[in-house]
Amino acid sequence: MKPLDIGSVRDSIDKADARVLSTAIYREVGFFVIRGAIPMERILQWQHEWSRFYEDRLSKSRSVDPFNPVHVHEVLPAALAEIHQCPELLDIMQELYPDLALFMQRFVIKDRNSRTPVFVHNDFCYDYGWPEKTTVFIPLSVSNKENGGISFYPGTHHFGYLGDAGEVNTEIIGPEWPLVCPSLEPGDIALCHTCTWHCSPPHGGGPDRILVQATFQPASDPSSTALLRGEWRTRYHLSDLPRDKFFVRSRSTRLRELQAQVNQIEGHVCLDAATRA
Repeated sequence: MKPLDIGSVRDSIDKADARVLSTAIYREVGFFVIRGAIPMERILQWQHEWSRFYEDRLSKSRSVDPFNPVHVHEVLPAALAEIHQCPELLDIMQELYPDLALFMQRFVIKDRNSRTPVFVHNDFCYDYGWPEKTTVFIPLSVSNKENGGISFYPGTHHFGYLGDAGEVNTEIIGPEWPLVCPSLEPGDIALCHTCTWHCSPPHGGGPDRILVQATFQPASDPSSTALLRGEWRTRYHLSDLPRDKFFVRSRSTRLRELQAQVNQIEGHVCLDAATRA
């Protein structure tokens, strides 16, 4: 298999780490790290709220999806659920999208329930609406290679939608394509285009990795869930509809049907074995 050529993107990678956003570099590289973007007083408030929430709700047990164990499913207190409304963050995101809307916000963490790596993927195949979305990762802890920090394949957003969802085959870009795992401190943020391939290594030591993941987009996108700045530019709001009703039949519903059939067959096999015993 002939690998793809990263081309001129390689020359811009080092420029995608600065104290001020360059929209041109971000659009070329597909990610951008902004140092000291969030004031420390806000970070300290969020860290305090997270520590209290984790101790009260998550420390003894949390709802862990075996297919996505980093995702926090428990309902967040308002102080954490509204992190995406931080004015400093909105000022930055409005440079990309003057009429600014939210797609979603969640926490993705690596605690004792989620030490394993996250495979290479992009987010657009799991979302809906248009592919012009930017996810911002906001660390409330250090985030680095040792503790499972977010990692990016620069330039891969230029490939767009790949036609399916799942673990991406990195052999198509070859071993020389760089993988960037920035060391982030609380106060830094990392922007990632929804089509940029990214992943994370296993948690190998150090503190739990705590990231807020907030996805922003133009207010013209019908998948928007809230208007944050500017004006609405769409007459349609798909978030008013139940997402699980978008399709009568799809790959996802078919997989659930097949899994139910497998479970039923396995149940019969176990019952027959027990009867014979």
